Amino acid sequence: MKFGEVKEWLCFWSQFKRIHEHKYMELEDKFVYLIQCMSPGTRTKEIIDGYPPTAENYTKVIKSMKARFDREELLVEYYDRELLTLVVKNATKSKLSITQLYDKLESHLRSLELSGMTSDKYSAMLFPLVESCIPEDI
Repeated sequence: MKFGEVKEWLCFWSQFKRIHEHKYMELEDKFVYLIQCMSPGTRTKEIIDGYPPTAENYTKVIKSMKARFDREELLVEYYDRELLTLVVKNATKSKLSITQLYDKLESHLRSLELSGMTSDKYSAMLFPLVESCIPEDI
């Protein structure tokens, strides 16, 4: 699992957390695994490469990454934007089939729920938008 951008955080952390919480692994080894998980050419990789892989720095890097990426409002903002982009594109440009639209919407909604956003928070805004991009015959 590679990581470098906000959209990858939930998936990345759900996997890497096992290494992070491993009781018998040295912090330096965890840091090496973390470095290997970073996507080349990303800002995140550049930041992590700026720290020598020591136990103390591992703790600092994890704290920094969580402060930067593990924020409910940031994740909600990202997935809200993705949903809106999907709806607008489907209403104006490239039309997706109803099953493709459903699959993409469902995927984004699951990610929103994982980040703490529940349907009662987004339904009033999102449902009318989605409805407007569905073909009338459906």
